[in-house]
Amino acid sequence: PRQERNSTPKALEAIKKEWDRLRSIGTWDESKVREWDQVAAECRAKGTKCHVGRIFDICVEKGAELPKNDPGRKFKGRAVFQGNNVRDENWEAAMFQELSSCPATMEAGKAADCYGLFEGHECQQADAEQAYTQSKLGGTPTWVRLPREQWPEAWAGMKDPVCPLVLALYGHPDAGGFWEKHCDKHLISQGFSPITDWRSCYWHDRLKLLLVVYVDDFKMSGPKDNLVEGWKLIRDGVKTDDPAKSGKYLGCDHQVGTMASPTTGKRVRSIQ
Repeated sequence: PRQERNSTPKALEAIKKEWDRLRSIGTWDESKVREWDQVAAECRAKGTKCHVGRIFDICVEKGAELPKNDPGRKFKGRAVFQGNNVRDENWEAAMFQELSSCPATMEAGKAADCYGLFEGHECQQADAEQAYTQSKLGGTPTWVRLPREQWPEAWAGMKDPVCPLVLALYGHPDAGGFWEKHCDKHLISQGFSPITDWRSCYWHDRLKLLLVVYVDDFKMSGPKDNLVEGWKLIRDGVKTDDPAKSGKYLGCDHQVGTMASPTTGKRVRSIQ
């Protein structure tokens, strides 16, 4: 709750970090701030469309069930677009392109796990850094209102300041679709081919790599010696953290070990 957040220094620090990050990458353009009534009137006069919505922040405590000093327990701030309350230049409910994303299925992740157990293979994963904001926001021009406490000093005296939203901020109804298009375009340019009828899954024929993308979670398996090049191809256009062996994925911990084969009795690699 806001009262608890405002009395918790680490929570306030997490919120400030998020606002500073979004500003540093140019998520919206404060240099083009205008009064909303002027923007709307101009669009009506020209017969063009525009949308307006607000950005608000939230704070959560990840791993709240863990002990106080556990590194997995931390505050995380998010500034998001309120996608359920967007209006157009006539103050009517905004209409969107419905570019809904289609992340990979759980079965695809299990297929990557299996492929990673082959002799000489390995399965690794990495998270895209703030995925949606790595892509531009297309479609109808969208203007955003910032919370009063986030107004720059230069906005003092303005009545209803808004500025253009540039990147696909979380919460915007089409943000996931624009991120997926951005990611798909880059992967294809690097030699990854979409797998027919299995959305957000790719095969790199030269490197024999299977890639599964679940929103911002990348899981890739194949010949161990080829994984380094595969990740380099991905990270040439998508910012991710450093790849690591399979661990927690979609809420499940994955551990690779060995077990006796039910048919031969020999020890074989397995995953739990």
